[in-house]
Amino acid sequence: MARCRTLLQLSAVTAALWGSGVLQLSMVTAAPTPECCSLLAQAFPDDVSPRGTDVWTFENEDFWSATEIRNPSCVFLPDSTEKVAQAVRLFVANECRFSIKGGGHSAIPQAANIDDGVLMPMKLLSSIEIDLEAGSIRAGMGLLMKDIYEALDPHNRTAMIGRYEKVGLGLTVGAGISYFFNREGFAVDNVLNYEVVLADGSVVNANQSSHPDLFRALKGGNNNFGVITHVTLRTVETEGAVYGGVVYYPESSLPQVTDQIYDYHTRQAVEDTLTHVLPQYGYNGTSNETISFCPVIYNRAVDELPEIMRGWIDTPYTKSTLKKRLYADLAFELHDGFPDRQVQEQRVFTVYADADLYRDVWAAYHTWLQQWRHIPGLYGLHVVMPITQNSLVASYSKGSNVLGLEDHLTNNRTLGVLYFGLTLDNMDDTAEILPAHAEFVQSMIDLAKSRDLWHPYIMLTYSGWDQPAIASYGPENVAFLHEVQAVYDPTHVFQRLVPGGQKLPDPDSL
Repeated sequence: MARCRTLLQLSAVTAALWGSGVLQLSMVTAAPTPECCSLLAQAFPDDVSPRGTDVWTFENEDFWSATEIRNPSCVFLPDSTEKVAQAVRLFVANECRFSIKGGGHSAIPQAANIDDGVLMPMKLLSSIEIDLEAGSIRAGMGLLMKDIYEALDPHNRTAMIGRYEKVGLGLTVGAGISYFFNREGFAVDNVLNYEVVLADGSVVNANQSSHPDLFRALKGGNNNFGVITHVTLRTVETEGAVYGGVVYYPESSLPQVTDQIYDYHTRQAVEDTLTHVLPQYGYNGTSNETISFCPVIYNRAVDELPEIMRGWIDTPYTKSTLKKRLYADLAFELHDGFPDRQVQEQRVFTVYADADLYRDVWAAYHTWLQQWRHIPGLYGLHVVMPITQNSLVASYSKGSNVLGLEDHLTNNRTLGVLYFGLTLDNMDDTAEILPAHAEFVQSMIDLAKSRDLWHPYIMLTYSGWDQPAIASYGPENVAFLHEVQAVYDPTHVFQRLVPGGQKLPDPDSL
């Protein structure tokens, strides 16, 4: 009964959001989903779980955000690339709507789940092949960050992947910021090969020498070109350990933390590319408490922070977990305390680094959050992440992506990615707070524009459902993506039948 009530709440909330313009998803004329699930079960009798079964319940609820808990008609759990290819052929032949789930760490409704369609988690595609001589790791798309760190740590190597242990590999088609971001660039630019099931069910390897157009398109193109089953990632040597952890600061220290954030963006990350900090402000509406908690990392096996990072511990703090540790342990440490299956909302935009703007945006967000204390379980998170010239040079030296940031290769100005996150207890509160949140973030964009500090780039992996992330790459990159789509998905299967997530924009709308 509890699950039925949850599904009814989701249906009601979805209807409310649709009517208010908060949620719009493309619909297609498709075969009845029960028929699709029946055909799928005939082809894969051991791999399909219908609605209401224990497997269906677990997979439908195994998400970071409750906004992703939907009502799929069945769950299909493939354990090989061949099964994915067969299933895609079946989906296309019968116009079956489906979703592709990796780590399940998106807040966008139906990014990795679906109503009245087939939910296809990739969790059983979990193989790992390490090639120490080539400096690479081939990973199934069902793996989480913890799996990759645990596999590479014994070899004193790591990959340019996400920082939190429960995040999946979806970032390899979005952008992706790793511990080594300042030195090695985006995760997408450290992918050596994508194994992809195309719309016709064929399997190709996309890399710099084979299908290079598709290879480039996938580096930011999201789920719009095929089902990625495996990725081969570049790895780098480590010293066998990393120095890092989380430093917690009281509200009284926040002015100094803000100074440190700007210094990190414009000096620390620029002058020493082994530094990595994820500056975060948090507001707890239940307790009315405001803090900062910042993962602070130096990518060497040292016993203390280098002088250039000393400001993070010279600033008065209440707690520190800094120590020398393995990367897997660091990923677990950073994820500690982040719950699953609460309602999550993300929004993001980019600016040129500016100390006054950073200070004013957080002050405004803090004030706005306090007005919503009545929302049960309210937690507001503001994160400020740099994109330095060093990181862009590192990215583009390894090839080309579609993110639209190449103009900054010769621009010495650091970009700041400003993230705004909400956590709530109840789906019923989304219709009230989410439109107001979108309006607030837009007001901050307007503030940045008024100071000539706004940049159009929207990082896809942190974007809100209605933020035009792919369009932000610019008309030339969007045109290129449509050219690639015409070659590899001419009937727009991954637009029509996979409706969730950030889709290719209409080129005529740009």
